[in-house]
Amino acid sequence: MNGEAGNLAEVLSALWGHVCTLIREGKARSIVAAFPNVKALQSAMATNRLMGHFDVCKDVCDSFGTEVIIIVHTLGDGQAPGFEVKRLRDKEEGDGWDDWDDDDDWTGSDMMEKYKDILNDTEQTDEEKEFEKMVAVPKDDKDILLKTRDWVNVIISDMGICPFSQSADKAGLPVGGVHYPVSRVKTCEECYEVYWREVNYLISSPEKDVSTTLLIIPEFAIQNVEGFTSFTDTLTHPLEPLGIEKLIQLVYFHPQWVFRDGADRMGDQSAANFARRSPFPMINILRTKQVRLAQKSIPTGLVYTQNEETLNEVGADKLQRMLVDRNWDEMADKRVDRRYNKLGKIAQMLMDTDGVPPEEVKAALDQQIADLEAEREASRRSPSPPQGGEAPPPPDSQPG
Repeated sequence: MNGEAGNLAEVLSALWGHVCTLIREGKARSIVAAFPNVKALQSAMATNRLMGHFDVCKDVCDSFGTEVIIIVHTLGDGQAPGFEVKRLRDKEEGDGWDDWDDDDDWTGSDMMEKYKDILNDTEQTDEEKEFEKMVAVPKDDKDILLKTRDWVNVIISDMGICPFSQSADKAGLPVGGVHYPVSRVKTCEECYEVYWREVNYLISSPEKDVSTTLLIIPEFAIQNVEGFTSFTDTLTHPLEPLGIEKLIQLVYFHPQWVFRDGADRMGDQSAANFARRSPFPMINILRTKQVRLAQKSIPTGLVYTQNEETLNEVGADKLQRMLVDRNWDEMADKRVDRRYNKLGKIAQMLMDTDGVPPEEVKAALDQQIADLEAEREASRRSPSPPQGGEAPPPPDSQPG
């Protein structure tokens, strides 16, 4: 079949869609697709890089790479190649576990008596109860969206964690809408398909309509932050080699998030981690142009230093309790007043001018940034450092 894709994001979404179709069907067959409208694929180097991305994805997938593969069929110089998505064999009945007989070796009275103390030990610890509550996923997507928007409003916007987030509905530089798709995907293969579809939606939408996307994937690795970060590494991987970093940047959120090296440098319960601890796993897809303008306007290090100070004032215990309950009513009086918060005031002035302030205003903003950096440097050199210690290492881009 010939795909109607016009860019690499559409190609990737389509190919992952074919992978998921063959996994669900469970029948050995092939789906062949070509994308003649995507000029980037006419380069052999670009195609090789695309297949390199798929090779990386095999490491985190259950079925792709073992049961389902992708084969490239070169059609000649200057022509987009064909892609064959192939299921190697029919799905076998049973998976090796359900076929066991419930014989006396495992369920006989002697065996049950021997291990009765272990089997009857069902009392949960407080930590287990908290974890179970934190990873419970509401059945209704409306509840998921409501809790997510509450968190964005209170933590990201009102507390100024992202200086360029005005509310759950408006963010960015220039300010535009925020898109909140909710997907119940559970496997990496399914998540790839949805993610690339949302990438295409963002880059194909007017900036004022959709400034940024928060893809909410509540049932994907919510109990396993290590698995989540392994997966998100494969999303970051293709940005540069496929040239997609010119269009988008990514920030990730998870209920158990710990900044890289955070467990060693700050402790995994540091308040600073709550800048990325969301009620559900999420992928924030941002526009590169906006991220670069934000970073140029306000140095990322200043944002993360202020965030650590802000979150430390609230405290890790309180932040954790609110996250577990998914209720941030306690923070109703913690809204940052952008008139007096230095970074907030600068960010608001930039948003009011779509990131292009008049020359005299820009000069004043630059001086305010220089003054803030001087204050931070003086604080670092002080023999009595401010509460909270060293800020976490900044990611490639700011959230929001």
